[in-house]
This record gives sequence, C-alpha cells and structure tokens, in this order.
Amino acid sequence: MARKRIKEEPRKTILIVTATESEALYFSQMRKDCRFSNMTVQWVEKYKDLTDLVNISSRMRGAGNFASVWVVFGLSDLEITPEEVKALLPYAKKKKVKLAWTNPSFSLWYLLHLQTPRGFVAESQTIAKALETPLAGFSKEPAYLLTDGLNLHLKLYPYKARAAVNASNYNSLVEARLGLPATNLISLFNDITDVCGLADLTHNQKQLGMKKS
Repeated sequence: MARKRIKEEPRKTILIVTATESEALYFSQMRKDCRFSNMTVQWVEKYKDLTDLVNISSRMRGAGNFASVWVVFGLSDLEITPEEVKALLPYAKKKKVKLAWTNPSFSLWYLLHLQTPRGFVAESQTIAKALETPLAGFSKEPAYLLTDGLNLHLKLYPYKARAAVNASNYNSLVEARLGLPATNLISLFNDITDVCGLADLTHNQKQLGMKKS
C-alpha cells in the first residue's frame, strides 16, 4: 500500500527593497546574523522617485512570488515630505507594497537603540555626530558598514527591545508635530519575525559589545 504524501505549504518569503546601499547592507547583515534564508534584500540603484520605487518593487513581488514586500527609505534621501509619504500610502497598498521609512534617514534607527531624542532631529548629520562616540568610526556612508560597522547589526541586536520603546516614544512626539511618525520600522521587523521566525544567533559565538557614551 502506497504511503500518502504529506502536502507541505510553500515557505513564505519576504523582500526588502532599499533606496540606499547602506540600508541594503544593514538588512543583509541581519539576514546573515539571524539566518533568515527566506529574506531577500535588494538595493535599487536607479529610480525616479518613491512612486517609481513602489512600482519597481511591485514588479519584483510578482516575478519572485514574495509573500511580503517592503520598501525602506529615508525621507531626506528621497527629498520627500511627510505629507507626500502619507499621500502615497493608499497607492502602495494597492500595489501590495508596504512602506518602511525613517525621518530624516536610516541612521535614526541606530540612534534609537541608545536614546530617545528630546525633540525632532531634522538633520542626518546631527544624528551621525551623536553616534560617533558609541559607534567607533561611525558614518552614514556605505563604506562604514563594510569596515568598522561590519558587525553593526550584531552589536545593536541586544538593544532591540529598547529601540522599539524609544521609537514609540519618539514617534508620539514627531507625529504630533509633522503628522507622520518618524519611523515605522517596527512594523517591518514584526513582519520579518512573522515570515522568517525567530532569529538564530547560536552561530555567533563572540559577544560584540558597544562603547557607552
């Protein structure tokens, strides 16, 4: 008597499309550190604007049959306003693409692992200055993540819960002023957990610390 085959559901996959190389390098670190084999990270080098980036990501979604697709961008990198981001949300939803932003730039996410800014920080350079002491050699440029910041994700990982709390507190402050949260990256990270499962860091034998300011 032939055995019945157990039908397994296809494993869900997630696509992270980034507007900058630095964001792509960070999420690639996450993919490696956490062993998220069903996460794909793609930096789009050429695009006209956020709408174009959404359209490109939507096509990638169809071609790769991804269960979830996110576009990661900083408002200053795209020279876009909170109002423009809000206006594009319905269109992105129609295209089945989710938006994950930071205002002004992705460096804000690193800062939130350490502190909650007391007021809205509009300049990326101000954030970079604040990160120079706790993160040796810090720069928002991609070269940092290939040199001194090669293990940045692993260094920040122990502070992940603190970053979520700081993000929530900071968002309350910024949304009241600008009408849009400073970041919604927590929603992206929650989706990554839903799709990829819990991080497997057992292969990282060495604990990487961070200088305290």
